Amino acid sequence: MKPILLFLIVTFFLCGCTKGTSSGTSTTDSVVIAKQLVFTGNGFVNNGAYPKIFTCDSSGFSPGLQWSNAPAGTTSYAITMHHYPPGYPTESKHVYLVLYNIPSSVTSLINNSKSIGSFGVNTVDSKNAYTPPCSQGPGAKTYILTLYALSAAPTISVAAPQTTMDVMLAAIRGKILDSTIMNVTYTR
Repeated sequence: MKPILLFLIVTFFLCGCTKGTSSGTSTTDSVVIAKQLVFTGNGFVNNGAYPKIFTCDSSGFSPGLQWSNAPAGTTSYAITMHHYPPGYPTESKHVYLVLYNIPSSVTSLINNSKSIGSFGVNTVDSKNAYTPPCSQGPGAKTYILTLYALSAAPTISVAAPQTTMDVMLAAIRGKILDSTIMNVTYTR
């Protein structure tokens, strides 16, 4: 009888220590991540095709994006877009967009938006702007857009040309109320 009691106690303890729950929430940095954000783009959705117009094979302007269902306490948003090349991790990830300080009152960006938020540097042309994907080689490439709902704006102490995706992510650690990923593919 004692082994069964010990088994039940250990099982109860382990079940109480999991990071997620059946309701779809998870815990990170002692903050409950609600996983409730809805995130789409102009002409694309999660697991869909990335429109040619937003790539180097066309006009290459930044995509319009929309989001909703932010958790209470959201004061700003941040968005990133990147791709892991075939040589990753030897070859660094390619970053196309780092955008932060988006006010909580904003729930969409128009195509080619340049006046909302602060741009971090991309890794393609090292500019503080969106740069269109232009991945080489045959086959579909997957691009990852991530939206973060934040409890406070990031505090970034480096100059704008040094604000990389990793710098911005470090600055929002502990401030993320929710986040969601939209994976899109493009074939040249």
